[in-house]
Amino acid sequence: MEAEDTKKLPITWTAHRALEQPAKGVISILIIILASFGTAVFMQSALWGIFSVGVLFLGLARFFLPIEYAIDNIGIREKFLGVERVASWRTFKRTIVAGKDVLLSPYLERTMMDRFRAWQVHTPDAGTAKYLAELASKHTKDEAM
Repeated sequence: MEAEDTKKLPITWTAHRALEQPAKGVISILIIILASFGTAVFMQSALWGIFSVGVLFLGLARFFLPIEYAIDNIGIREKFLGVERVASWRTFKRTIVAGKDVLLSPYLERTMMDRFRAWQVHTPDAGTAKYLAELASKHTKDEAM
């Protein structure tokens, strides 16, 4: 694995999509404000408008708020909103790389449960994404032998 020669473990980074894509962030905020204003007018209550701001923001929290990642030879760690989840590489059976994003799935084939059990990891660059996928695949192959 040639990428292994260039990268030293552990690797840590913080993914913050709203800062990486400020135009999408501004558009998202405008949509939240307009939808909340519409809700407040339709429901004839400012409380419903405030409630809808909270619900819409929470739904998009992984876009607006930073997520900390760390990878090493043992596995991957993700910290978001003070909650940390950790998984070993042998947990993942399938990886898909799409640009700077990696899907780490515990299932061999695509399934509806990927939405709930798979990890969607946003990396700082495509090289890190490829390296992450290679690292997960390497450990999966080692387990199969």
